[in-house]
Amino acid sequence: MKHITTYILILGCFFLYSPIAMAQDISDFKWKNRVLLLIDTASNSNNIKQQIQIFEGQHDAFQERDIIYFISTPKGSYGSDKQPLDLRGLEKYRKKDFSGLILLGKDGSIKLKEAFIVPAKTIISLIDTMPMRQSEKKSPQ
Repeated sequence: MKHITTYILILGCFFLYSPIAMAQDISDFKWKNRVLLLIDTASNSNNIKQQIQIFEGQHDAFQERDIIYFISTPKGSYGSDKQPLDLRGLEKYRKKDFSGLILLGKDGSIKLKEAFIVPAKTIISLIDTMPMRQSEKKSPQ
């Protein structure tokens, strides 16, 4: 009986932590985060790899501005930790001829849509000019 209970517990944990359990909608981040979507038509994208390398060293700046990013290729969607996830709502941003970066503001609207490669400074500077960001800088955290 103890082995069956252990088996059920392990099986339950598997389902809880499977990628399917990680289903989210892009709109879940509205008013919480600024979302960067790295979208490519190629499954094994060097552009995405280069773009992520540009983001390295920007952790503090991204965190301060509530920036998170997701990767979307024909193989699927991934978090910044490169773990597969079921991210719904990407259909409206995925166009078969677009490869590049899309920045969504906290209001969910597109603030920037550029082909790869986009300098981190461009993204940070743009965000810093936004009224919501100006307000965030004035209010104590």
